[in-house]
Amino acid sequence: MTTWHHELTDSVNALGAATRELHAAHSHSRHAVWSADPGRIAPATGLLAIPGAEPVHPHDEALWLLNDLYTVLEHHTHELYENAALGYAYGTAAALTAVLRNEHPRHVELPRDAHGRYVYPAQGLPDLDHSLTTRVGGRELDRLRTRFVDCLDVHDTESSDEQADALATFTTDLADAAFAYAEHAERVLHHLLEFADAHGFLQAG
Repeated sequence: MTTWHHELTDSVNALGAATRELHAAHSHSRHAVWSADPGRIAPATGLLAIPGAEPVHPHDEALWLLNDLYTVLEHHTHELYENAALGYAYGTAAALTAVLRNEHPRHVELPRDAHGRYVYPAQGLPDLDHSLTTRVGGRELDRLRTRFVDCLDVHDTESSDEQADALATFTTDLADAAFAYAEHAERVLHHLLEFADAHGFLQAG
């Protein structure tokens, strides 16, 4: 492959690597919340005497403190994972679209806000169903895009009084849907570049 292909695939790969790290962090934090759940663990019954105050249950206190700490971490890692997964999906889709237009982007281009979070295009993920064959993975990419769009539709119709756990389940589904789409889109991009390079369609840039 020529230079721009290496740089583009490295750029997409870096987005994917970042998303995988944050996905793992989110999974670990969810396990940490479960591991310190006061409703699951029977606390030791021993009391600690506090001079001038009521006795306390130190083990029970520790569980509640850890659960609160891990819950904050879980929410934060989820936000990071979701934003990274969406950036990976939109960025890879944009790179794939550019290559299909015979453009030669060297890097994925994504706007970010003042807090470093990716900002996504209002038009959503591109519909590439008519631009890709089944052989390169077009049908599967379209299926994953449909799953992603369905998650967004659920988000748009969520009522304000939905249970917090139901919303958390949905948002995790959205992040996972974006992640799955992006990983497949990256495989399709590699397939297209390898095919084009093998047949001499690519130009040096």
